[in-house]
Amino acid sequence: MELSHKDLKDIGSSCLNLSLRRTSRLVTSYYDLLLKPSGLRITQFTLLVAVAYEKDPSITDLARLTDIDRTTLQRSLDILNRDGLVKIEKKEIGNVRSVSLTKKGEVALVKAVALWKQTQKTIIDSLGKSEFKQTLKILNELGNLPVLQIDDKFET
Repeated sequence: MELSHKDLKDIGSSCLNLSLRRTSRLVTSYYDLLLKPSGLRITQFTLLVAVAYEKDPSITDLARLTDIDRTTLQRSLDILNRDGLVKIEKKEIGNVRSVSLTKKGEVALVKAVALWKQTQKTIIDSLGKSEFKQTLKILNELGNLPVLQIDDKFET
């Protein structure tokens, strides 16, 4: 079977995954740029927010809260730990480790939250408040589609 130029163009203009990934890269780059004075990237910021929100969560708790697979999460936490932003400690019972913010992590997070608020405002002002809310609603609905809820039976 030969693919036509039109077929390939249609994929480029209508593929949800391609569009989401392209937009995600642009949005991530924008947040990274504006969070730079805090010393954090948006991925690190997101994890620090989750750690602060949960108060000493386990790594499993963080994986569930952030929808990040444990391997990727562990790598990111190792970097945050290395940089002195989080502390990872073994809990007394079982093979469970908890994560907490260090004082340095708290200071970085406070600085980053102020920058994040400015970034959010710029995006909301650029897109429009109702369009922004509608975009979040659509993304949440998309993320909750039953067809996208892949469990272990599909993994190889």
